[in-house]
Amino acid sequence: MKKKVVCMVTLALVAALSLPVLAKDKDKGVETPFANWGIITVPTDLQMNQGTQEMLTAQRYGNDVTRMLEQIYPVEPVSWQVVQIDQGMFQYGYVLRYSVNLWQVESALQGRSTENAYLRDIGDKPDAATLMSHANNRLITMLPAGWSVVKPFTAKTVKGTKFYEATLADQFIVNQAYFTETVRVISWVHGNAVEIAVVFAHNGDGENLLDTVTDMLEHAKKMPR
Repeated sequence: MKKKVVCMVTLALVAALSLPVLAKDKDKGVETPFANWGIITVPTDLQMNQGTQEMLTAQRYGNDVTRMLEQIYPVEPVSWQVVQIDQGMFQYGYVLRYSVNLWQVESALQGRSTENAYLRDIGDKPDAATLMSHANNRLITMLPAGWSVVKPFTAKTVKGTKFYEATLADQFIVNQAYFTETVRVISWVHGNAVEIAVVFAHNGDGENLLDTVTDMLEHAKKMPR
């Protein structure tokens, strides 16, 4: 296992978003395309940079969150580092974005890395609500030690779009003190496609990065297809 700790300091050096900018309003933030998700409005105090980030929450997996989550859902994500600056204070987070289809989700829930092409070809379409129920069951049985389900996948509607949202927590020891990492999982089904975002952030007193990123994703403007 790597003995490195989470290298968060480098995030503070990110000067600007690596995403293409469509428009900027100092009150509302920066409107930015987020692939397969829509147009997200990134607050002016939030910076994002595509790339991987070591995290102590996955210390049993060499601090590799992607590797850890593949043990639960074997699907490859696109990752983003996130930092929010508030009056000289820094809040750090991490976002994993998955773009899959209903059959890939069904297969992942069964622990397989490839979808059942036969079921897809004959039009046997999995039900989204049933898949989320199965996802909750898998969370109970497959989460690593120290993790807990704060809130299971539950449907919620934001501006006419239905999301399935779950909240998890992982408690571990840093510098001889307990530290809790909160994880928000957001799933959005459109047609046969499923967009999933997994957001990691500390959710202590006065820290709102988790809710900021959640609101940013759930209030995205959907792009025409």
